[in-house]
Amino acid sequence: MMNRTLMAGALAVALLSACSKPQPVADVPRPVVVQKLALSPVVAGALYSGEVRARYESDLAFRIGGKIVERQVDVGAVVKPGQLLARLDPSDAGLAAEARRAQLAAAENERAFAKAEMTRYQDLVARGFVSRSVLEAKETTFKSAAARVEQARAQATVAGNQAGYTRLVADQPGVITAVAAEVGQVVKESAMVMKLAREGEREVLIAVPERRIAALRKAGQVDVRMLNEPETALQGRVREIAPSADAATRTYAVRVSIIDAAP
Repeated sequence: MMNRTLMAGALAVALLSACSKPQPVADVPRPVVVQKLALSPVVAGALYSGEVRARYESDLAFRIGGKIVERQVDVGAVVKPGQLLARLDPSDAGLAAEARRAQLAAAENERAFAKAEMTRYQDLVARGFVSRSVLEAKETTFKSAAARVEQARAQATVAGNQAGYTRLVADQPGVITAVAAEVGQVVKESAMVMKLAREGEREVLIAVPERRIAALRKAGQVDVRMLNEPETALQGRVREIAPSADAATRTYAVRVSIIDAAP
């Protein structure tokens, strides 16, 4: 009986201990960073990478087809107007020019004979030996021969010009930026052989997403910095914005002209 009373007392003490609240623990102070907020001007801008190009670039090509037998310049060469850049095999063009000159000589002989015949029949008509209709036929023959001479002379001139087209020369001062053909290669008429960047204005070509196009249209001045001289800012202005996006990148090509660019 006594044991049961002791067990009941111990159980009551355990229940009272379980129902009591835990003692609160004091919070430890923690350090914080405090910064005062204030209004300040914010400059909105964007950074784009691009490549410097000449504003005017020309694709140089031969005006006739043929086999390249000589190339005198490489990429990066500085050229002057009239400088020889490449040359085609002149054999075929030379033979064609000779053939046209021979045709011109034959036409001139025919015209000389027709003129002599017309002069002779004019004398016969004056003497009354032949009728006027025969003389008119000789005059028509002479006019046809004279027209064939003019035709042959024009064809000979064209053939002579084509013989000169075997030489590819620079028509403007600039720098060769690309070469698309080598010695021994057969090229077609008007196929690009070289690309010439003309001297003069320089510009930077950049690719811009559509959401930035409106801001660029309003931009009055654009800073241009070179990778080798990042501390120097050149003045630029947006000259051209492509009307449509690139099919692959979905960006717009923007050309920024460099004002007073260094060489």
